[in-house]
Amino acid sequence: MNVIGIAVSPRKGANSQTLVEQVLAGAKEKGSETELIRLSDLEIHPCVACGFCKSGHDTCAQKDDMVVLYEKIRKADVIVFGAPIYFARLNAQAYTFIDRLYAMLNPDFSSRLPTGKKIAIVLTSGSGELSIATPMHEYLKTIFGFFHCMDGGFIWQNQMFAPNDLEQFPETIEKAQALGRSIST
Repeated sequence: MNVIGIAVSPRKGANSQTLVEQVLAGAKEKGSETELIRLSDLEIHPCVACGFCKSGHDTCAQKDDMVVLYEKIRKADVIVFGAPIYFARLNAQAYTFIDRLYAMLNPDFSSRLPTGKKIAIVLTSGSGELSIATPMHEYLKTIFGFFHCMDGGFIWQNQMFAPNDLEQFPETIEKAQALGRSIST
């Protein structure tokens, strides 16, 4: 099984990335091939709404790192999407990535991806209760639902202020590893 983790935080090694890494570690335990992709290491430009991807082409006109990411998403059996919540919404890098997924839809909005993929969603936030994360979780399920991705699970942790705060929540780290094991079956 091929499991990719997409970490969208601009902070290298911070909490949402660490949770993605823990999900990947659990998947690897079950024999899955895993890869961590940090969006902030890539050059991904915003969608310019040119329509190229809907006018007889099956990809985006922009030739940036998203072209490579499209292929990795196509080949993945499972996508682990990890993001921080900033001010009750996803961070800017997440929206740039999500907007560029538009090129993976046909003009009739049917998916260009193979069916049967799973999406696991991992979110972190500073303050707030689960009510902060729930709308983002539902939003991401809707986005990946366009591509017929099945719900592979959800993990959320608040009180993530400093880059290593996740270390204070070993039960969440174990949940992430367990999620990785469960999505690899």
